[in-house]
Amino acid sequence: MITFKFIGRFICDRDYKDEQPRQGVFSDAGGYIELTKGENYEQALKDLDGFDYIWVIFVFHHNSTWKPVTNPPYSDGNGKKGVFATRSPYRPNPIGMSCVKVEKITGNRIYIEASDILNNTPILDIKPYISDYDSFPEASRGWLDNVVKDNYSVEYSPEAEVKIDYLKEHGVDLTGAINSQLAFNPFDKTRKKFEAADNGFIFRFKTWVIIFTITDNLITIENINSGYKDYNTLCGNDTQDDLEVHKLFNDNFI
Repeated sequence: MITFKFIGRFICDRDYKDEQPRQGVFSDAGGYIELTKGENYEQALKDLDGFDYIWVIFVFHHNSTWKPVTNPPYSDGNGKKGVFATRSPYRPNPIGMSCVKVEKITGNRIYIEASDILNNTPILDIKPYISDYDSFPEASRGWLDNVVKDNYSVEYSPEAEVKIDYLKEHGVDLTGAINSQLAFNPFDKTRKKFEAADNGFIFRFKTWVIIFTITDNLITIENINSGYKDYNTLCGNDTQDDLEVHKLFNDNFI
């Protein structure tokens, strides 16, 4: 039996997979890896600050099952793919890897940019990205060579912009979920990302209701509303702190 122990955890402000794009290169989120103290990991970081990028090996800690075939976020129209031909998190061993940009290293913390890793993710290992060995620009991309990516721009109406900024000030950032779910392949037939409404479309994230319209390849976030009508019962995975933000939001905008 082989036993692994975590060398640390990743800390950021995004807890849910719907907040992060499927690859870090599309992410505007950062955070830091906090290595466990008392294990000489600070010494193991010697000379790493000379690299622009690192490979982070981690555990998909939200997953308890695996799937032999899966629907990747981009499709070639030929159905599900074998999990070993994808980067799906639903793997026999829930191990993930991401190539991320190093911002700085301070003490036992590695600050990174452009990350698709979720908050509190256990970290197994860190390796430097070396372009001489890790980059093969001419390599075949398998079924991905037949994928047509449907990318959209996202803008906010003045009303939605005010609400987005207000929520950010209160610890809720909806932009990650909006960008990851709507900016790339919003009409993916294998996933129901939103529903039609009288005044456009509705995208739901946790207990927030995002109303938007689509014109050509532009998504306009028209408005943002709370999903709470009363405050007697917590909905979904909300905490009491989440409920308090909804109360403040409704008091301010209704």
